[in-house]
Amino acid sequence: MWLALLAPLYFFAPVAVLALPALRRLPRAAWWVLGFYALSQQLPALLTPEPLLSSGLALGRTLLVFGFMALGASLNSTRQLAPLGVGLALVYVTALGLTVGDGLNPLSQRLGHPYMTPITLGLAGAAGIWLALFAGGRLWWRVPLGTLALGILLLSGSRGPLAAALAGAALGFAVRQNRRVALGILAGAALLAGGFYLGQRLDLPAVSRLSKADTSGRDLVWNNALSVIRSEPVSGVGTYRLGTRLSPPGEGCTLWPAPDGRVTPCPTWIERLGQPWLIAHNVTLQQLAETGPLGLLGLFVLLGVVVAAAWRQRDPLGLAILSGLLVATANDNTLIVPGAFVGELFWVTAGSVLARMPQGSPAVGWAGGAAAAGLMAALSFPLLVGALRPAPDIKASLDALIAPRDVQDTQNYQAFVRLNLPPGPYRVSLRACQRSCSTVITLPVTAPASGPTPLLKLGGHLYDAAQQRVELLVYPGQGSVRPQPLAQTSWVVKRTPK
Repeated sequence: MWLALLAPLYFFAPVAVLALPALRRLPRAAWWVLGFYALSQQLPALLTPEPLLSSGLALGRTLLVFGFMALGASLNSTRQLAPLGVGLALVYVTALGLTVGDGLNPLSQRLGHPYMTPITLGLAGAAGIWLALFAGGRLWWRVPLGTLALGILLLSGSRGPLAAALAGAALGFAVRQNRRVALGILAGAALLAGGFYLGQRLDLPAVSRLSKADTSGRDLVWNNALSVIRSEPVSGVGTYRLGTRLSPPGEGCTLWPAPDGRVTPCPTWIERLGQPWLIAHNVTLQQLAETGPLGLLGLFVLLGVVVAAAWRQRDPLGLAILSGLLVATANDNTLIVPGAFVGELFWVTAGSVLARMPQGSPAVGWAGGAAAAGLMAALSFPLLVGALRPAPDIKASLDALIAPRDVQDTQNYQAFVRLNLPPGPYRVSLRACQRSCSTVITLPVTAPASGPTPLLKLGGHLYDAAQQRVELLVYPGQGSVRPQPLAQTSWVVKRTPK
């Protein structure tokens, strides 16, 4: 019942902590890995600017992760995840029904949901595909579920979930090569290709978006996350505390956006934490910013052992879910709990895999270490690209900059700028910095073939502080995997008494 309701009613998932006694089913080797993970989250928390709060929050997340793993350990096989398909079907029907009921055309825009983002819907579609391919059982439910899941994946217009679905299906098939699975993958690939071709011909925005290569502004978020990491390089800022640094000054906490553009504000007790679900859109940056190098090491050791165990067990569904969601976490954060059922599914699957890990096998340890190193390298591309491929030099200069240095009120700050840039499209971003930086506003601009750009007006709220640094950054017009800007300048803004 819990699995069947997990996707549509994921806000009840934290009751999984009641299953913690089931961790006794895990082998002793897994206990050592879990113990190291718990310590790696707690020790950095004691060095953060808010040690008591950070320690409590780190303990809370660790208990949630262990609770979901305990539920997974109580399963005899990952095939027992099949009831999740009931909840996924409810999510699919709800998304389609409410989109049409609101008078919106699901073919003319990205599919929406009352409390799920398009990315979450895309991952829900990917999960349905994995269940249909590898969960076993009768075809009467697997074929409709897989077909509907493919449609949801396409209409969500989410590229990360599409890559996750393909990677999970490929690795699942690699360990379970039989004719029925091969036919399912071929049929799914044909439907996916046909839907993509039809969407391109009909110019459907959601489907057309799948062919684009930009990172949708994630390069700006990655650069802000790097500034957070530099501000607390050893301890991080604490579990669930990254959102307080990434959120624009004065922005309130929201639980989820509605399809009509409205937002649901956070309850007071959550708002006191800032914006705990505002993420770095990359697992390495998120973990480094929250828990520092030790916390990052603890997480990847756990992930490496889980992936190695799933591979050695030749578990197709377990490997599909784990590998697919890890691929998605390269430009998202699919491991965070509590969340929109995605992180919960990952850790339940991880617990099921660890429960069947062989006792005292040194091969698992070596394979886990190799998998951890490989995962860390593969999922750390914003750091690696920034270090190995710095932004190219361009001839950029300021033609005009009108920006107050002394203000009586940091609200509604305004700056005017005109730039000399090589011809082409760019994004100009204004961000405020104290210990770390957050984006205030970003505007597109096109540099003409000759002469400066038009005069840009950049405005927004700054931090309510006596002094702060304000930065002007220039990025390529299309989001890339490189977090560094093409050019930047900064100045100090001081608040004077009224």
